[in-house]
Amino acid sequence: MDPSAIALVLLSALLHAGWNFFNKDSRDKWGFFAGQGFCAALLWGAPMLWLLLRHGVTAEGLLYTGLSIVLHAGYAVALTRGYETGDLSVVYPLSRTAPALVAVWEATLHPGRLTGLGIAGAMVAGLGATFLQWPALRRHGVGEVLRSQATRFALTSAVFIAAFTVVDKAGVQQVHPFVYLYMIIVGEAAVASLRVRGEVVQRARAELRINWRAILFTAAGGPFSYLLILWALTTEPASYVLGLRQCSIIFGVILGRIFLDEGEMFYRLIGSAIIASGVVLIAVGG
Repeated sequence: MDPSAIALVLLSALLHAGWNFFNKDSRDKWGFFAGQGFCAALLWGAPMLWLLLRHGVTAEGLLYTGLSIVLHAGYAVALTRGYETGDLSVVYPLSRTAPALVAVWEATLHPGRLTGLGIAGAMVAGLGATFLQWPALRRHGVGEVLRSQATRFALTSAVFIAAFTVVDKAGVQQVHPFVYLYMIIVGEAAVASLRVRGEVVQRARAELRINWRAILFTAAGGPFSYLLILWALTTEPASYVLGLRQCSIIFGVILGRIFLDEGEMFYRLIGSAIIASGVVLIAVGG
């Protein structure tokens, strides 16, 4: 990968870990998500409109955008449900195992494009996900751990991440990255908010009153975080970009320990480090 692309992705990883920490730490996670979506729409509306008038959007671009909105909304619902049922230091790392899925997809479509190093990285990431859950696996067995809500929602969000990454790599070839991102933010918040229907405005306002600083941070930093990824995707393979970004899981586990007092840190930190090592192998393998 190009050094400038690596720098963009690492900055994105840091911002993304902060976004997930604030979401997990919020009082009402659905109110928090809706509030940050509304605030992001207001904060980024003016530059988006200027770019939209300048560059326009093709019919094909709208198709990719619509598909991405559905996938991002599915991811948001699965991740939020994961944080309602499990710890940040478990749900976040498991949700970031998506690079292995993207690697399989790209290897299927483009045989020979991924190297042995990249494939090895995907396998290491899977090993890290297993180690992360090792205490629970010893106590309850594989079946019960896989059936737990936190695990299922985390892995479901990983599938959505893999899917929208592939779609977004194609989408930013058709639509200006910032316009594309803005439409996703607004659409994602609107679709995901259907889960609380008529309560969305009331719950968003209530969360804003007590948690406005965190909501404003995520409204500004969250979109910028993914915009960096979209820029990187314009020149780099999706599996490498997504892989390197998963270094954010180390930040997420550390935040969970320091600020949320989550336990079993030995296994969670080592497992997260293994996952991060695997995804870095994916990133540098190309």
